[in-house]
This record gives sequence, C-alpha cells and structure tokens, in this order.
Amino acid sequence: MITKAFAKKILCLEQEKKNDCECKSCACFLGGNHPDYFVVNENGETIKIEQIREITSKVIEAPIISNRKVYIINDCDKMTVEAQNCLLKTLEEPPEFAVMILISANENAILNTIKSRCMTIKFGPIAKEELKQYAMDKLGYEQMSENLLNSFGGSIGKAIFQKEKQAQFLQIENIVNILETR
Repeated sequence: MITKAFAKKILCLEQEKKNDCECKSCACFLGGNHPDYFVVNENGETIKIEQIREITSKVIEAPIISNRKVYIINDCDKMTVEAQNCLLKTLEEPPEFAVMILISANENAILNTIKSRCMTIKFGPIAKEELKQYAMDKLGYEQMSENLLNSFGGSIGKAIFQKEKQAQFLQIENIVNILETR
C-alpha cells in the first residue's frame, strides 16, 4: 500500500497537490490502467530471467502520460540469480525517467551487487493492536489468538498469507493446547 501511494505520487503531474489530485496520471493510476506503472510478481512467485528481460527492454522507452515510469518488483528476493544479474545493468545505468522499487522481505537473498545500487528503506513491525484491527476489519479474520497474531510478525503481508492457512493454524494450535493440558 505504501509502495502504491509512493508510485502514484511519483507519477502525478501536479506534484504540489496532496492526495486529492485529479490529473490525467492520477486518474489513470486510480483506474488501474496507467501505462507508465508496472508491477512484476504480484503473486509472489519466483521471478525468472524472461520477466526481467521484458522490463529491461521496456525501461528505455519514454513515459507515455507522466514524466516518469515506475517499476515495482515485488518479492525481489525471489529472483533467480540469472534474473538478478540481468537486472544489474539497468540498475547501474537507469534512464533518468525510470524509478525501480524492489520490495523484499529477505535482503540476504539479494546479490550484494544489486543491494549496492539501491537505497534501502526499512519498515518496522506494525503494532499488534493495529495489525489485529486491520486483520479483522480488512482481511476478514474472525478469530484471532495471540499465537496467530504473533505469527504475523508485525507484517500485513504475513497476515494476508496466513489468511489462507488460518484454519490449519487454528487446528494445530488446538492440538498443542490439548497436549499442554495433559
């Protein structure tokens, strides 16, 4: 969410406006069809060299609506070594209008040559109460044990991932509770 808001601001044609901008770029962004905004790996799967080659071939093309282009590589720590090496040249000499945002939960899986060419912004964990409220209001969690909340590690991303496995987690937690009471 922070990344999307950041990308929207980068692409905005009226930089001095706050959040209520209605420029063509913001309208396209909010409509989900901005030609200068690209997200790689929305589903969090392994990123292969072909996907990075596609980015590197398009990054040199001038923006269509905005003054910049934004590329977000989600879970970039899931790039193969070949894909990371392919991205390296673009990170070394990016076009002046291109902004590349690499998102990672495990920076140890990223080559040092990639990390040395990027600015790192680290986010701390979200407070438990805020995360619990978000998980219940926005993600549809109905039951929330302390163990389940702790398993999120302060991360909305982990809460989203765990949502699919909530029933399994609760079953395991019940078994552990039964064993502890014996």
